[in-house]
Amino acid sequence: MFAGHFGVAGIVKAWRPGIPMAALLVASQAPDLVFAPLSVMGLESLDPAEPGLSGYGSLLITAPFSHSLVSNVILAVVVGSLVHLFLRRRWGPDAGWVLGGVVFSHWLLDLLVHRPDMHVLPGDVGGLPLLGLGLWELPVAAAVVEGALVVAGTVLYGWRVSRDLPDRRRAWAYGAGVGALLVGSFVFDLLAS
Repeated sequence: MFAGHFGVAGIVKAWRPGIPMAALLVASQAPDLVFAPLSVMGLESLDPAEPGLSGYGSLLITAPFSHSLVSNVILAVVVGSLVHLFLRRRWGPDAGWVLGGVVFSHWLLDLLVHRPDMHVLPGDVGGLPLLGLGLWELPVAAAVVEGALVVAGTVLYGWRVSRDLPDRRRAWAYGAGVGALLVGSFVFDLLAS
């Protein structure tokens, strides 16, 4: 659900135009950015949910560190605190809260779509039940939810840019560029999963 997370970034950018889109895009993918090196080290992985299953949402994600509830709360607090300490004068007094919220929104969206493969505590400490509502079991429904986030992010971002930039050509170029990123990531999600 890369695209859905990016859609959230577009929605938040429309609400908080003073925060750079790049920061929102990175914040929306923070848990996956932690997942990547852990996966290379063999600590986390992506595997087919069932033998022979392919297509949108067909992967079982083993990510006991990067995608645990507690890890994501900590990651959101760290990102929010760093933004508050170093960038609040530039991006606004509540920018840390906003970016921390965008980081945590990743976990909330993943909770909606993942099969029960998300841990509560990092490293599966305590062996608590795994979380995930499993919307990926209904690929069309999952694609509709993700598509709605992409459309909302694209439309709201485009509206904000067209409202704030006096140069209509430049505003159209920004809106089209971000729209292409969001729609392209959605197509990638549909084809590569």
